[in-house]
Amino acid sequence: MATATAAPAVEAGAEPAPRRRRTLLIAVLLVVLLGGGGAAYLLTKGSGHAAAATPTPGAVLDLEPLTLNLADGRFLKVGLSLQLSADAPAAKGSEGGVNGAKARDAAIGIFGQRNYQQLLSPKGRAAAISALDTEVRKRYDGEVLQVYLTEFVMQ
Repeated sequence: MATATAAPAVEAGAEPAPRRRRTLLIAVLLVVLLGGGGAAYLLTKGSGHAAAATPTPGAVLDLEPLTLNLADGRFLKVGLSLQLSADAPAAKGSEGGVNGAKARDAAIGIFGQRNYQQLLSPKGRAAAISALDTEVRKRYDGEVLQVYLTEFVMQ
């Protein structure tokens, strides 16, 4: 006598277990993808905070060339220009705006610590210019966006 095995009873409207898992996996993936897309949109376009955080460039302030001593006794003549923020007092034309004293002082301190050989190499010169740019922007607290070298002569 052969015994028949009874198939498990499936309730009406119930899905088999593998199909439910697949549906759940697809739903989770859709939520993750849509959530990631929304986050990317907020980071790139967002509510305008990124655009508001980027300062608007204003006038460029040219400073008189500066001659200074290098650490090894040689000389450097450097010309500086400061890219001001549109919000900076000098960019608005107000009296007592941005002057170049802080930038000139930073240039003396940073270039004066280096010698001719350090500034002769492109990497050494780039490092000094980067340090000057960082220091000047820090000293002017948002009024200066970038420092440009308009003259660079060593002797």
